[in-house]
Amino acid sequence: MKSFIAASLLTLIAASAAAPSSRVLRFAKRDSPNGCSGGDPGAQGVIDAINQWNSDVETVNLFLEVAPTLAVIDLDIQLEGVLNAAQDEPNQLQILACESDVFPGTDAQAAVDDLFNGFEDNVLTPLGNIVASTGNADIVASNLHTINQFRCCSVLPDLDTLWTATAVDEGVANVVPIAAPRPSTCASITC
Repeated sequence: MKSFIAASLLTLIAASAAAPSSRVLRFAKRDSPNGCSGGDPGAQGVIDAINQWNSDVETVNLFLEVAPTLAVIDLDIQLEGVLNAAQDEPNQLQILACESDVFPGTDAQAAVDDLFNGFEDNVLTPLGNIVASTGNADIVASNLHTINQFRCCSVLPDLDTLWTATAVDEGVANVVPIAAPRPSTCASITC
């Protein structure tokens, strides 16, 4: 199980690192008349993306809250679901980045840029380090701190901005969460 999780994460990280042009292509698609290949996601697309992303955030939050107390075997079991959720977050980002109100000079665009630029190094790579740590408490703690620092100070506030902008633009702010849930671990983080 652990080798499958490690192999999956390492493959994702290697593919991301080996293909920096994919990041450029994502930006290029989004910049062409406010739409990606599928265009503006519309109200239902925004609803679906925010609800799925909220679920992903809740999954990662739960892991961050319990991970410091887990035995190695339980940590490995929890990591599979967390990796799936964390790997899905960029998919939801891509959808919301295509919303018509996300364009250069807006707070929403700044949030998108921040998320695209830091997520791999500050969430996915540290999760991979935890997988590879074989339960070394110092490595686990250090990488959990990296994830918490980035999520509490950048990701979650960026989600508040992006979710609000896209939901308001589509008239669905009363249907979806417009503030990302915070894990209790954020209480000990200074931004």
